[in-house]
Amino acid sequence: MSSEADGVDPSDSPHVTADDEDTVQRPVLDDAPFGREIIPDHAPIQRFDQRPRFETPPSQPTPQHTIPSAPPPGPQSTPSHSPPPRASPPDASPPHSSPPLPPGIDATTGPRPRRLLIPALAFGCAMLLLMGIGGGLTALWLTGPRQLPSPTASAEPSAGTSEAEPGVWQPLEPGQVPVGTADELQQVLAENPLLAARLPVPAQCSLPATEGGAVPAAELPAYLEAGAGCLGAAWGKALGPAGIAFAAPAVVVYTAESPPAEAACTAVNFTDSAPVICHDDNTLYWPAAWDPGFSHTSADEAPQLYMWHLSYSYTLFALAATSLDGYYGALLLELAEDPDRADEAQRRWALQISCLSSAAAFQLPQGVRPTDRVEEFVSSVPAQGEPVLAGDPAQDSRAAWVGTGRDSRGFLGECSTWDAPAGEVA
Repeated sequence: MSSEADGVDPSDSPHVTADDEDTVQRPVLDDAPFGREIIPDHAPIQRFDQRPRFETPPSQPTPQHTIPSAPPPGPQSTPSHSPPPRASPPDASPPHSSPPLPPGIDATTGPRPRRLLIPALAFGCAMLLLMGIGGGLTALWLTGPRQLPSPTASAEPSAGTSEAEPGVWQPLEPGQVPVGTADELQQVLAENPLLAARLPVPAQCSLPATEGGAVPAAELPAYLEAGAGCLGAAWGKALGPAGIAFAAPAVVVYTAESPPAEAACTAVNFTDSAPVICHDDNTLYWPAAWDPGFSHTSADEAPQLYMWHLSYSYTLFALAATSLDGYYGALLLELAEDPDRADEAQRRWALQISCLSSAAAFQLPQGVRPTDRVEEFVSSVPAQGEPVLAGDPAQDSRAAWVGTGRDSRGFLGECSTWDAPAGEVA
């Protein structure tokens, strides 16, 4: 339920903290399906103030930190596993690359070492680092306080629901474990109503005026609520036609010294390191002191960077609304004895979250949509964190799928990483 390693072996503790100032931790996702813990992505995006490829504008001081390991701009920055260019879809219909649909998307963290990939894997609390992040959530499910279902056992349908058909998407009731083989579960992740949806461009989306830099704590609640309203409306309109109700999460700003006592999530998650995604009370908890580079933005850049990270958190709520996190968790259970394929599944999941989050951010209106230096930074290869574990995507793959989301024009079928060639999700 944390972020990156801080001299702590992630195999020894689920709480991992970052010791590298060049990386940003992702939000924490708490109490996902089956009530199991998840670990955050180990390769988040670099801090915006650590932009190695960008010249500092005259109005800003020269950043004092750089990323020595970041490659210089040029041909060497071109992704080697980038998905091939996709034709821009017409406004009237989704792009042809969208997968076929069946008849009937908080916690980001990097996977644990392979020896922990046992049948008792499950989804729960996790640390999502900020959206941006070129990355996503490679949530790996760990043994939790409650007894886990057998990976091969069929879940009992809840009252009023029909028996699930393997390989066909249906919304999951609380505690319901999807049935099916690994191939059938992956088919659902590749063919579901989310990927038939299109995120609209909000009619309007204006955030309170700021002079640039990090928004003061006293003004942060109103600032985030304004941005969250734009994303909530967009996701609601996108999922509504598929019969999926998206209840926009509340946004609560907190301090690590005074964590929200009323929160349904574990108190230890509330640090200054990253937002907390809490599904039990449908709330996004945002640390007032959290700063993945906000302090180094101009007045034009600040709303763009805030919305980039806010969009990542909202994608996780959308995935939960469509029960896809439950199908993903069940897939990891089925792959408990196939670590290579489990690693690949984690990369596909992480990259889809990056793509969906990017799609949402770039559908925002002018003024809050990433442009200029912010756009160049979040979509660049050097800005992506280097993978730590086998389940972490490569930097070029992360950047490529962020670019796919940017160019999707809101058609979420473009972000179907589950049926992409293996080379595009390396």
